[in-house]
Amino acid sequence: MGSEQVYLRQRYASYQGMRNHSLKYLFWAVAFFCLLLPVLVAQTTSTVEGTVKDKQGLTVAGAQIRVTSSELAIDRTVTTESDGGYRVTALPPGNYEVKASKDGFESAVFKNLEVTLNRTLSLDITLLVGSMSQTVEVDSAVPLLEMAASSTGSTITPQQIEDMPINGRNYLDLLQLVPGVALNRQSDPTSDNATPILGERGGNTLYLIDGLPNRDNFNGGPSAQFNQDSILEFQVVTGGYKAEFGHASGGVVNVVTRGGTNDWHGGLSAFYRSSTFDSNDVPNASTGAPFLNRWDPTAYIGGPIWKDKVFFFGSAERILESRDLNFVFDPTLPKALTDFEAPFNRHSLTHDTRTRARLDENVGAHRVTEQVNYTNTHVTDFLPLLASINLPDTRQNFDSRTLMLGLNDLWTIGSSTNTWIVSSYFQ
Repeated sequence: MGSEQVYLRQRYASYQGMRNHSLKYLFWAVAFFCLLLPVLVAQTTSTVEGTVKDKQGLTVAGAQIRVTSSELAIDRTVTTESDGGYRVTALPPGNYEVKASKDGFESAVFKNLEVTLNRTLSLDITLLVGSMSQTVEVDSAVPLLEMAASSTGSTITPQQIEDMPINGRNYLDLLQLVPGVALNRQSDPTSDNATPILGERGGNTLYLIDGLPNRDNFNGGPSAQFNQDSILEFQVVTGGYKAEFGHASGGVVNVVTRGGTNDWHGGLSAFYRSSTFDSNDVPNASTGAPFLNRWDPTAYIGGPIWKDKVFFFGSAERILESRDLNFVFDPTLPKALTDFEAPFNRHSLTHDTRTRARLDENVGAHRVTEQVNYTNTHVTDFLPLLASINLPDTRQNFDSRTLMLGLNDLWTIGSSTNTWIVSSYFQ
């Protein structure tokens, strides 16, 4: 009996050890899974929903709704429910074609439907009795007001980013188009009064890039800078936003970058600014505008590596600037002191490089995105704006480098009538 009890104890101890190891592995697996699964889908994609009816206003069940984008290689098909309702989720920003069809009805086609960032578009469809082979093109205009949305804010569209003149080509300057946002370029960009939203401190604003956090938690403001050619569109949410946007008591700046499409596209540009074309804004100034010479060449290219499967986008920008601070000595200073300090009032020399690359892959039900963004800034004789009241000899050299790596997987699972969207990221 004694030997049998020892044997049973050994077996029980072995079982307990295996059980503890299994629970430990399960714990770490769940923890890792949870880290990779924040709710980011609604931040970077949109939804098209509505009801299909006939000419008499009766709902049409079993109609096929197909949403396609040849540029983005997206093809989604759903079937209307018994109440005629349909819902197509996880659509990246872009232009789409929506086709509704059912036996005994003419097919209705909505072309060039513009889907912007983080929206729920209501698109009700009326089908006419006829042959399904007959197609009727319908106006694709959708209501601009989202009746079911509680949040306030605005979306800056690709057309606005392309057409609006921006001094310095900083896309965040377009924030001033949004009601409730104040932009103060005379302040340090990291200070609380640089970009307050509805009176909230600027440092409490959340910045997102393709759903990835991009806020400088130490200084405030965006952590990484992006050249304007790499920005597709962005949304500014000023209040009333859902729980999907966390970590902010102020506004949310939700940015989506450009990616490759099934068509090759690219561009080259160069922007030049000079003090020759400026005037001095100092009252009673006896001289012209402070010296400024700025070159800003940019290049970008995007297209398919494997049609409908793998896409690439890359951009680069190099800023070269020589600037003289609009510094005026206090007239009460002794001449000997101003003569001593004047040689230190040198031009600030800025060398700023911004590069970005992005890959998108369609793998079954997954849309995987990898991206890298690198910025390298060097300023010789830098003088912060908040210290501009000091004498010129407080200047110093300034260096800043930022590397941002991101991996995002958008996974669509389930049936056409019961779709589940899982979005995971690693940064």
